[in-house]
Amino acid sequence: MDKMLAMFHIDRSRAIQVADMARSIYVQLKPASDVHARQLIWSSLMHEVGMVVSHTDYHKHGAYMIEHADMAGFTTREQRVMSKLILSQKGNLRKVSESLVDLDFAKAVLALRLSIMFMHSRAEFDFGDFSLRMKSKIEMEIRQEWVTHHPTISFGLQKEIETWREVGVEFLVRANA
Repeated sequence: MDKMLAMFHIDRSRAIQVADMARSIYVQLKPASDVHARQLIWSSLMHEVGMVVSHTDYHKHGAYMIEHADMAGFTTREQRVMSKLILSQKGNLRKVSESLVDLDFAKAVLALRLSIMFMHSRAEFDFGDFSLRMKSKIEMEIRQEWVTHHPTISFGLQKEIETWREVGVEFLVRANA
């Protein structure tokens, strides 16, 4: 993995930050199995791979590259799952909607999207600042003061609510004192 990070000029510290956060969020979502856990970590580390092609639509370029690359040590199935996760990291979710019926995959998508959003906000993050659940809907409780002090997160969460609604998943955010 280190060779791939270097080959594609990926900022290792940012990639590790996203992977650590995605792992923590995924665990909080309590997946039924750990079937997608490794692919989530790998996808988190490689989420910016498409930027070597273009800063626009890098998630699409990255998904293609991961699915079609000759990656020693990875199965075709693992690469396909990683590709879908990387594709789902931004923009609409209709492009992976058929895969979202697998609740554990949907939890991995949510964990990746939120970890990238939090990393891009550059806010100091404490997992005590929010709780997250996902079954038939997504429910997030977050401290009001945290939302108030980080307007980028507020904006990002509003976009997430709309994005998940487009694929038929309700996303509720409650701010606590």
